[in-house]
This record gives sequence, structure tokens and C-alpha cells, in this order.
Amino acid sequence: MFQSQSWAVLVTLAVVGLTAGAGGVTAMQADDGGSDMNLQVETPTDDNETQQENPDSVSDGEYSDETAAWLARTMGSQLENSSIALSNQQYDRARSVLGDDYDERLEQYVEVAGDTSSETDDTAAREFEAARGNQQNFTNEVQRYRQQYAAYQAARENGNEREARITARAMERTAANISDSSQRLNRNFEQIENTTSVDLSNGQGEINETTENITATQSAVREETLVGTTLTVQAIDQTASFSDPGTISGQIQTENGSVIADEPVELRVGNRTRTVQTDSNGTFETQYRPRSVGLGPQSVPVEYIPSADSVYLTDNASFTITVQQVTPDVTNDISPEAVGYGDRLDVSVSVAVNSTGVSDIPVEFLVGDAVVARTTTGPNGTVTAAVQVPASVDDGDRQVVARIPYQDRAIAGSQSEHPVVVVETETTLSVSASRTDNGIVARGQLQTAAGDPVADRPVQIQAGDGEAQVVETTQNGSFQTVVADPQTGESVTVTATYTEPRSNLGNATATATVAAGTGGGNPPVGSGSDRDILIDTLLGILFGSDENPGIGFGNGVIGYSWLPVLGGGLALIVVGASWFVVARFNQTQDTDTTASVETADPPSTEPDKPPTILDDAGPTFEERIETYLDSGNYDAATVLAYTAVHDELVTKNGIDEGTTHWELLRESREHGVPEDQVADIETVVEAFEMAAFAPTSVEPSRAQAAVERAQDFQADSR
Repeated sequence: MFQSQSWAVLVTLAVVGLTAGAGGVTAMQADDGGSDMNLQVETPTDDNETQQENPDSVSDGEYSDETAAWLARTMGSQLENSSIALSNQQYDRARSVLGDDYDERLEQYVEVAGDTSSETDDTAAREFEAARGNQQNFTNEVQRYRQQYAAYQAARENGNEREARITARAMERTAANISDSSQRLNRNFEQIENTTSVDLSNGQGEINETTENITATQSAVREETLVGTTLTVQAIDQTASFSDPGTISGQIQTENGSVIADEPVELRVGNRTRTVQTDSNGTFETQYRPRSVGLGPQSVPVEYIPSADSVYLTDNASFTITVQQVTPDVTNDISPEAVGYGDRLDVSVSVAVNSTGVSDIPVEFLVGDAVVARTTTGPNGTVTAAVQVPASVDDGDRQVVARIPYQDRAIAGSQSEHPVVVVETETTLSVSASRTDNGIVARGQLQTAAGDPVADRPVQIQAGDGEAQVVETTQNGSFQTVVADPQTGESVTVTATYTEPRSNLGNATATATVAAGTGGGNPPVGSGSDRDILIDTLLGILFGSDENPGIGFGNGVIGYSWLPVLGGGLALIVVGASWFVVARFNQTQDTDTTASVETADPPSTEPDKPPTILDDAGPTFEERIETYLDSGNYDAATVLAYTAVHDELVTKNGIDEGTTHWELLRESREHGVPEDQVADIETVVEAFEMAAFAPTSVEPSRAQAAVERAQDFQADSR
């Protein structure tokens, strides 16, 4: 070890000494009027306006208006260039133009917008961000459509009419997405033009031309492959309830006036799909049995859903009917009758109206005040769930509540209760402590008496009489925190305490002692830090340093002109001295020892580290939705649709992020969301209930409806 370190010092100083000699010659040339390499590059100007690419260098709002204008023009040009590249079918180029550089400019614009004199810059920043996302979606959908069109042409050339119809129907959906994206993008561009001096007319022209071309192409595809339809529906009864459903009738005509007769057809009435049979006149009848819809007069949407390979196109209509409420019978059962923390509790519920099971109804299970499960009733109106008893349920005699979280719906909100005994579970707590320069590090773990980890519980840590801190346990029950060191020079007792007044977990306490004068402080003599300091000092003597510029060669004490002569000899002298001194320090280090910290308990397992989050944009919402639908993963598509609506409401309407899906619907009304958007939210929420909690997968048509309503909601919200 000694030899390798000494040779490292030798080689380092020898090389640096030779480099210094060369540097001295260069310095002499500079002193003698040689070329100056410190060139300055001027920032290019634009119409004599102040340019500033880095807002951090603009202090106290200086030139903020000019900077914001330049950034807006830059991002506007990028948006237009993306539109032009897309019109030329350069898809990668269209996406890359709005890549990292656009993100950087947008980040700068957001920062500068806060310092400008205009209040509209904040609005423009949001529009620039939305425009980037909509432009990327627009690009992806246009590329998808052109790929589908190529597949459609190939199918027709090969005489595969069925495949051509399937592809043509998929193109219908893509063309509709393109139209929606185009409208949103045009609104973004108009808002940017209204709030900045940027002219985006060229970009809008490219977008509109691309959209018009695809619309015309799809019209031709529709004309040669598909047949349009017209759906008409009307309510025969004036009222409807679950116990007394209303009858509706309708007819499906083709665009040439003929009817779809004597065929089974699929309809989506409200948010439920059913198959009905048309008669020889093309008419049908079916019953409307409301569940989750609101009370009073309601406009109920109806959609004709042709099969994937059908020649017919879809169509929509609606009927109006007055919805009346019924109260269901709710009964529940549990097993076992007594449980403790983490124990399995089997809960079941039955929801019925006049002995008829009510399917697809959301049910929440609570133990005490804690919601422990959410699910949906099955076809016969029953459902069973297995839950774990959380720590937040207080011990003692409690009630297991099964409730329908409805209010002012066709099915009334109702609940039933079943008694359960929650027993207290004993806990154990361990803690260890050590001193550092930043304070006292306390580590430990909270477990049950049986050795099971207890996660997400608060543990209080206190060093001596200092201020207590509260830290939450991780998934393996461990915790770690740093508390202030009293700095008394004496031993310190660190106390860890777990106590929750309203919990089924017992209290626990543990202590650890940090010995006097242990831990922290400076490194011992002879450590690696001393070797670093020694070498830095020698280099400083040789070349000068920021702290002691007066001792270096280049400051005039020994002129640069002498350096080529003295460099070699002096370097050898310094190398020899450093080799000797470092060797002595190494020998000293081998005989030195450092004090260790004693604790009452052995160190516990380190707490879990948070997962690494990859900064990868990944596929867009539309791409993921399309992938799920194409692969038949309708549950995933529905959950993703709900997530998009949830996030939009949380961001735009200030709804709490932790609300349940039914609370989300209720609070949407309370926050003044327009009724047509509330209807979209309701469709998505009900489909999500099925996808997330029902024992069977959500129906394809219902998933498709949720996706479309989510897209409509997002479009209306922008």
C-alpha cells in the first residue's frame, strides 16, 4: 500500500512539474504580447431587441419582457416547424422539434413569466405546454391514420373485404381523434396569438390542411366500404325505476332508407350494453332499468354499436324519461367475529330490490371509520371481499359497515352493519443511535410481538431533553431520522416511542445511549484527508493556490522565465520530500486507532430506499388507450380513462387528490362542473367501478364508452 501510494505521488508531481514548465513558457508569451485566447462570442440580435437565453442571468426582472418575447417566438417557431414536418410525413422530425430544447425554453418561459409586466404571460405558458402535448398527440394520430390507410388499401387490393371493413372502422375512430386534436391545437394557437406577439398562422394552416386531407380521405373510405345509419328512439313509458323499468322503442335505418330487420343488434343505453332483436320493420323494444342515474327527468343516450366487421356505421340518439328512486335491501356478513391488526376479515354483502339482485352497484366496507375495501356487486347482487384489518381501527367492539355510496340516485344510498371485536396487538420497538457532524442518527424498527413489521405508523424520536421529532415507518417497519445533538459533551439517551390513542396497536418504547464524546468531529491524524492536505500544500508551493497566491512560481517571486531551468530540479526535490513525508504519515496511520460509538441496541436494517424514477415520457395517453383497446385489455383502458379524468379534475377544479371515484363525481357537481361533463364523468366512474372492483372484466363496449367520454371530457376542459 505504501509503495503504490508513494509511486502515485511521484508520478503525479513529476507530470505536473513538466506541465508547469510548459505553462510558464505560454505565460511568458502572453506577457510578451502573444495571442489572447479569451474570446467573447456575442449573442445574436433579432430586430435590435434584447436577447437573453438564460433567465437566471436576468436579475430582478431586468429585460424580462424582452426575454419572454424572444422565448415565445422561439417556441412558436418550433410549433410551426413541427406542423410543417408532419405535413411532409416527417414524423420523427415533427416530434423531435418539440423535444428537450422546447422543454428547456418552456421552463425558462415559465420562470421569466413571473417577472414580466404582463399578466397574460402565465396564460401563454400554460398554452405553450398544452400545445406541445396536443401537437404530439396530433402527430401520433396522423401517423397512425396513414398506417391504417396503407393497411386498408392493401386489404382491398387483396380482396379481403372483411379486413378492409375492420380497418375502415378503426380509421373512423382515429379520424375522430385527429379532428378533436386539431380543434384543441387550434385553440392553443389562438390563445398563444392572443396573449403574445407570436404569429402562428402558418402552423395553423398546416394543421388545418392535414386535418382536411384526412377528413376527405376518410369520407372516401366511408363511401366505398361502410354504410351510414340513423338511429331513432323514444320512451313509451313516462317514468322508470329499478323495480318498475320503463319501456323504450326504436328503429335503425340505413342511409339509403332501408331498415336493419330481423337481426340482433347491440345497443348501449345509458352506461349499460344489451343485445336486442329487430323485427321485420327494423323496430325494437327494450327496458330501461336505472341504477346510478340521477333523479327526475333525464336525457338518456343510446348508441347503436355494430360489430367490428360490420358494414354499418354507428349512430347515436337519446330519449327523455323521469327516473324514480327505490331503496334496496342491504345485508352483510363477516368471518371471523374477532380480529386484530393485519388479520384477514372476510366480508360479504347482498343488495336486492324486491328479492331481485341489483348488479353493478358499488359497495364500500368500513371497520369503524376506516374504509377497508371497495367493490361492485356481481350479476346476482352479491359480492365477497377479503380485507386486512388496518392499524387505524381502534380496538374494542366495532361495526363492519357495508354501504352504497349513492346520493340522489335511482338506487338509494343504503347500508347494513355487523358487529366485530377488534383486539389489541402488542408491539415491540428497537432503536440504535450514533453521532455524526449533522446530529444524532437514530435508526430502528417497529414490529408486532409476533415479529411482523408495522408500516406507515408514527414513531417519536427524542435525544435527551431536546425537541422530539416524528418519523413514519417504512414498508418493513424500519425508520431513520437525524435529531439535534445537545452538544453537552456527555452521554445522551435517545428515546423512541410509539403510541397512538386511536389504534389497535399497543404502545412501545425503546432507548439507546450515545457515549460521551463519540462520533463526528475531524478525521484522525494520519487519515486519507491528511495525505490530501499534504499533497495540496506541496502543489500550492509549486504552483500557487487560491488561498496563497503569493507562494507560487507564476506571481513574480520566481519569474516564469526561470521555470524551464528550475522546473526539473525543483520537481525532483519536492518529489523526494513528499515521498518521505507521506511514507512517515502512512506508518503513523498504521498504529493509530479511532474511538467507536457504543449503542444500547445493535444497528437495525437500513430503511427502504425510494425507487428510482426514470425521466421517460413514454407513450401518450391516446397511444396507451389504443394499445389496451386493440389488445382487448378493456379493464386497463377503463382504469386509464378514469385516471385521466381524475387528474384533470384535481388539476383544474381543485378537487382533493385522495377522493374516491364516487366522491369525485359528487364533488364535480359541487364544484360547478357543467352537467354534460358530469354525465361524461359518471360514465367513466361507473365503468371504472366495474374494471377495478368487479370479479369479471368490464364489457368492451362499456370500456370504449368510458374512453370516449374521457376524451370528450379532456377536450371540453381544454
